[in-house]
Amino acid sequence: MQSHYNLGLVAFSLMIATLASYTALDLADRISLLAYARARQIWLAGGALAMGFGIWSMHFIGMLSFSLNIPLGYDLAVTGYSLVIAVLVSWFALYIVTRKDLGVVRLLVGGVLMGLGIASMHYVGMRALLMEPAIDYDPAIFAASIVIAIVASTAALWGAHTLRNTDQRYVMRKRIGTACVMGVAIAGMHYTGMAAANFAAGSICGAAGGVRPEWLAAAVIPSAFVILIVTLLLFHLDARAKFLADSVAQLNEQVDRMRGLTR
Repeated sequence: MQSHYNLGLVAFSLMIATLASYTALDLADRISLLAYARARQIWLAGGALAMGFGIWSMHFIGMLSFSLNIPLGYDLAVTGYSLVIAVLVSWFALYIVTRKDLGVVRLLVGGVLMGLGIASMHYVGMRALLMEPAIDYDPAIFAASIVIAIVASTAALWGAHTLRNTDQRYVMRKRIGTACVMGVAIAGMHYTGMAAANFAAGSICGAAGGVRPEWLAAAVIPSAFVILIVTLLLFHLDARAKFLADSVAQLNEQVDRMRGLTR
C-alpha cells in the first residue's frame, strides 16, 4: 500500500523532539539542586508530565505526517495508553539522572529500560490505528528501531546527568547541542519504526471513525509548544525566585551579625 509523508509535519516533529530534550536537560539540573524531598517530587511529577507530553507529541505529529491512500483515525483509549507510557518513561528518566551518582551499571540498565519504554510508546501508538489486517513489521528494521531507542536513551541519560553542573564552561551551548542530538535520535527511532511497518494491500483502518488526524494535529501541535515553553519559563522563574530568596537570607544574616558587633 502506498504511503507518503508531510514534510512540514516531519519538521515540526523534529522541533518538538529537540525542545522536549532541552526541557529535560534543564529540569534535570533544577531537580538535582533541590534540597527538599517534597519539592523534588513536585518537580519530578511536573517535569515528567511536560517531558512525556513532549515526547508523545513528537511521536503523534510524526504519525500525522504519515498518510495512506485510505482514511485514517486513532482509537482514543489506545492513544491515551501511549501517552501514559511516555509520562512514566519521562519520570523514570528524570529520577535516574537527578540521582547523586550514575554508575555504569545504573546508566546501562536505565538506558535499556527507557529505550524499551519509548519503543513501547511508539508501537502502542501505532496500534491505535486498529489496522485490519494487523500491521506486519520487518524483523530487522523493527530490531534496529529498538536498538536506536536504547542507544539514544543511554546517551540522553548520560548527557543529562553530565550537564547538570551549571558551573562548567559553555553549559548553555552544550545543552543546546545535546538537545539537538537527542531530538534527532528520538525522531530517528520513530521514523525507523515507521519504516518497519508494512501495510497489506486492501488494509482498513478500524479507527477511521475515531479521532481524526486533523483534529489531533490542531490539538497536539500548539499544546506541545505551549506546555514545553511554559515549563521552561516556570523553571527559570522558580530558579530566579530561589536565587533572590537565598540572597535576601544572606543579607539578613549579615545585618544580624553587624547588629551583634555594634552592641
